This record gives sequence, C-alpha cells and structure tokens, in this order.
Amino acid sequence: MYYWNQKNFKGLKDIGEKYCNIYGYEAFANYCFLKEKGLKKEALQAVNAFVLSTKCKSIEEQRKIANEIISLSYHNRDIHQLISHPLMQFLLGVFKNWAGEVSEDATPYRWLGYISNDLVYYEKALEINPTDEISIIMLAKASLNCIAYQTHHLSETRFIGKPDDARYSLEKADKLINRLSQGEVKVRLLEEYHYYLNLVNRWTEYNQEQHTLSFPEWCEAKGVHFNFLSIIYYNK
Repeated sequence: MYYWNQKNFKGLKDIGEKYCNIYGYEAFANYCFLKEKGLKKEALQAVNAFVLSTKCKSIEEQRKIANEIISLSYHNRDIHQLISHPLMQFLLGVFKNWAGEVSEDATPYRWLGYISNDLVYYEKALEINPTDEISIIMLAKASLNCIAYQTHHLSETRFIGKPDDARYSLEKADKLINRLSQGEVKVRLLEEYHYYLNLVNRWTEYNQEQHTLSFPEWCEAKGVHFNFLSIIYYNK
C-alpha cells in the first residue's frame, strides 16, 4: 500500500517487528505496523490499548517501559510519529511523577528535557549526574544552535545579536563537548564547534577592516570557505 506521506514512516515496520514478540509491547508493535500502513484510526486504537495496558502495571514497570520507549524515540528521531500524542502524554506523566518522587535520579529529568525541549531539565539532570551524555549532547547542540541562528544571515553581511554572546555560547559548547567520551557524536560536535569558531573569528576580523566588500566576498578573497545560506524573502 502506498500513501502520500509514506517516506516519513520509514522504519516503523522494523520497530514493530522488533517489539511484536516482547511481552508488554505487543500493542505498541501493532501501532507501528498500522501507522506504517497509513491506518490512522486503527493505529490510534492500538496505541490507546498500549497506554491502557501499561497503566495497569506497577509504577516500576511503567517507568521501565517509559524509559524504553523514549530511548527508542531518541535514537530513532528520523522515524516520523513513532510516538503519538496519547503515548507522549502518558510518558510525560510518568516522567513528571518519577522526577517528583526520586529526586536523585537523572533519568526522568533527561527525558523531560527531550520531550519538552526545555533545557532546564537537562541542566537539572547534569546536577544529579554530571556524566549524563544525552543531557550533555543536547545542551551542547543547543549552544551551537544559538550560534547557527546568529550567523545564518552572514550571507547578507548581517550578524544577529552580539558576537560576544556567540563567543559565550562557543565557550559553553566547548566545555560540554569536552565532557563527552570519545566517539562519533563527539567528533561531529567538535567539527561543528570549530566551524562556528572560525566563522565568528572571521566575522570579527572582517569588522576590524575598512572595505567595501560584503562578508562572503571578503571570505572568498581570503580563500576562506563557509556554507552560506541562501536567504529567501517572501512578499506578504
């Protein structure tokens, strides 16, 4: 069966096959199969059944399942609608309850940060466990995203905000990245960090000179290459 949004559901079938024979996850696997086929109504019934059956389990088992599902989502972020709204609301409730009852565990704070995109939760997780890699990664990415935003109009020789703020974000990202154990993620983040460090340094150097060249033209003249974005403005 083919439907218009099929490419965004790639991977759901594989997830379903992985969990269909695991006790307690059968309804979740069924949701994945049905969602992959584009059967929205049937998929919603399946995920509601999964939530209902999970709510009947002990608090400890609910937390174990919630941790499994949200971890699955984190490591498979390219799979569209792996977690539907009813399931996300259930997970949110589990992690909020968990954080309220077990203050010395970083797990619920880390996942609350992921679900809500609230950096305060990641920071709380690191207060409890300074080596929580997911929290470190997400905070480092947030700092780099700030710089990406500030520099995304440099193709027009326009820096958003203050370079000093960008340098503060760079310093924060550098400290966080250096806390990570060696691996592919650390390598990628370091590459991104050095890219933006060079970009901000070049912008500072550009502003110290008097010239009529645009920033991209100046970079080209210097033999420096950056991935300048093409900015498109739409008339209202």
